[in-house]
Amino acid sequence: MPRTIDNLMKMFTSGSESNVRYMGFAEAADKEGHANAAKIFRAVSMAKMFHALSHFRATNLLDTTMENLKQALEEETYDYKNAYPSMVQDAVTEDALKGRHSLEYGMSIGPIITKLISKAIGNPDANEDSSYYICPVCGNIEFGKPPGKCPFCGVDAMDFVEVS
Repeated sequence: MPRTIDNLMKMFTSGSESNVRYMGFAEAADKEGHANAAKIFRAVSMAKMFHALSHFRATNLLDTTMENLKQALEEETYDYKNAYPSMVQDAVTEDALKGRHSLEYGMSIGPIITKLISKAIGNPDANEDSSYYICPVCGNIEFGKPPGKCPFCGVDAMDFVEVS
């Protein structure tokens, strides 16, 4: 079974990457006016997401909610404290402005993500009546209502995506 777990994890990673890449392809197709190609990319992207979820579930690596929260906190903390800083520096050194901004957004939003995960660890059953609002550019997460403009990237409140 160890080989099967390895294979499932490889395809989980591949499917997850394809899911996001194909969403990017769909955005590009939309911008170029290729609505049908964009629709196909979105459909394939969703299929890849379902495949990836199925592969991950089949590994039996899902744990209790509390253990999953602890793992998420560890991963997210590592990313913004350890992984992102050197990557941002590489982007600065290489004068890769778009890459730098993307990496800085990820690093800046890391503490917000870890705070939310920590909140869930403290009370996983909290009854919150409001929604979360996610900035589609930088990933900033706001609770209750979005700000007039994202404090990290300036995106307008009406562009935030609601998660309830």
